[in-house]
Amino acid sequence: MRDERVVYRDASLMRLDRCDHLQIVMQEPNQQFYRYVVTPEAPGWVNAYKVRVSNRGTFSYHAQTVNRIQGSWREIKDGYLLELRIPLSLIGDRLGFAIADVDDTKQREIKTLIGTSPIQNLKTVGKVFIPSPEIERIIRSLGDTPGRRLWVLDRQQRVLAKSGDLKREFPHHPLNALYSLLLSPASEEFKDDHARASRLEGEEVNSALRGRAETRWHSTSDERAVIVSAAHPVWVNGQVIGAVVVEETSNRIQTVQRQAIANLFNKTLIVFTIVTGLLLAFATHLSVRLRSLRNQAETAIDINGRVTATQIGSTAKDEIGDLSRSFSAILKKLKQYNTYLEGMASKLSHELRTPIAVVRSSLENLEQELEQECQHCESYVYIERAKLGIDRLNTIITRLSEATRLEQALQNAERELFDLTELVGSCVEGYRLAYPNQRFYAELSKTPITSEGAPDLIAQMLDKLISNAVDFSAPDCPIKIKLQMEGKTAHLAVINRGKALPSEMQERLFESMVSLRTQSGTKEPHLGLGLYMVRLIVGYHGGQVRAENNQEAPGAVFTVLLPIRSSEVDNW
Repeated sequence: MRDERVVYRDASLMRLDRCDHLQIVMQEPNQQFYRYVVTPEAPGWVNAYKVRVSNRGTFSYHAQTVNRIQGSWREIKDGYLLELRIPLSLIGDRLGFAIADVDDTKQREIKTLIGTSPIQNLKTVGKVFIPSPEIERIIRSLGDTPGRRLWVLDRQQRVLAKSGDLKREFPHHPLNALYSLLLSPASEEFKDDHARASRLEGEEVNSALRGRAETRWHSTSDERAVIVSAAHPVWVNGQVIGAVVVEETSNRIQTVQRQAIANLFNKTLIVFTIVTGLLLAFATHLSVRLRSLRNQAETAIDINGRVTATQIGSTAKDEIGDLSRSFSAILKKLKQYNTYLEGMASKLSHELRTPIAVVRSSLENLEQELEQECQHCESYVYIERAKLGIDRLNTIITRLSEATRLEQALQNAERELFDLTELVGSCVEGYRLAYPNQRFYAELSKTPITSEGAPDLIAQMLDKLISNAVDFSAPDCPIKIKLQMEGKTAHLAVINRGKALPSEMQERLFESMVSLRTQSGTKEPHLGLGLYMVRLIVGYHGGQVRAENNQEAPGAVFTVLLPIRSSEVDNW
């Protein structure tokens, strides 16, 4: 109530209507007409008084207090606020309210009386309408669908019962953010003006009360949702006594669309995941097979270039199987060719020795005949050159035979334990005698180094390294031989000063028929088999050999790594 001046009841006065107050008139269920007045002495908790109106329309002070009608009277900025609670059991068919305003605290006359309707007699008091609990139980028993609201109206469009709510909660899904990119999400944040309505109006309601069902689409006041409303008349004895209205927002349609898209997306995602998994499994299977084929192809040829296996891959009938069979065919042909090359040296040495012997004997006979005819004939010069060529060719055959015999000897060599330090030391002493013009410096381990293998082959390997170092060593520069033990490996190094090794040849020096020597001006032919034999011997003993340039001075360093017996290392 907006009131510039609030006047409370004076307890000393005998009347209840000499202040601001509220009048309540009602017809109770017993059909009796009663009047109640709420007239407080001060703000706070208030009760109603059941009064009897005199002929002059005044209220007696001696009224009956009704505790069942209670309320709260609170002053506000521009008046006061009164909140009441009245039991439904007290309310009958008619109910009315009237507000009395008193501004003069002396005369205390009612200045204004404003009511919901004339409250002087029962006929002018307004009717009260209360929704039917029975109808609400009936419509609720039909089931509650989220997002759908059901109304039951009488002919005056008043709400007899209501069930359901237009707003609903959408299920939370972890992919909602992704679904929102495909279809805009439905919003339940809209203003529902009819949520607490006691009367329902609209074209569809009017049409239903006239006996014809109708449907209407309309937007909410904030235009954030569209509501579809369907009204149907209720007939009793051929007359329309009311209507049933069903409301629902278009959000349900959007929800169905989102669910359809979500189901389609989920199924697509599942199918895509399964297909991706199958493709990954198939690709992994192919990768494993290809990697296995690669490993078998790499191990089919050993470090010396020999073919150790000719059957690789699988017998599958797909493309990888065809590729593996092609590799197997290539390896078979390569092994045949290697066998031919390995046997060619021995065959050449065997086949060429007889013609060489025939040529040598023929030259000797020719030399004897020429001695008888003329001792100072120029033919002697040609005979000597031919003999030198025969000797050179014989040396080449001997070298080829030596490499072939070494490969055969490695297959039948017997292993034994020997002192590597003692073996290298004795070899160095022999080199000083064999190469009197070359100085040698030995730096050997003071502790015996026990190795397992063929000592004569180790000595032959060292001979090849020393011969190579002598050929490439600078004049008056000593050759250093170092033997040390590091962990379970013996390090044997031959160091000479001279011409540096080309970087592109450091890895190829140990291949067959590879040499850095120039043949012109040399007395003996060099086929590049010396270092190749070194690699064969080191490989037989399970070691490694490498060539690199000397970091301290121009020259080369050849290092041989040989394994040591574990028992000896443990003893140390």
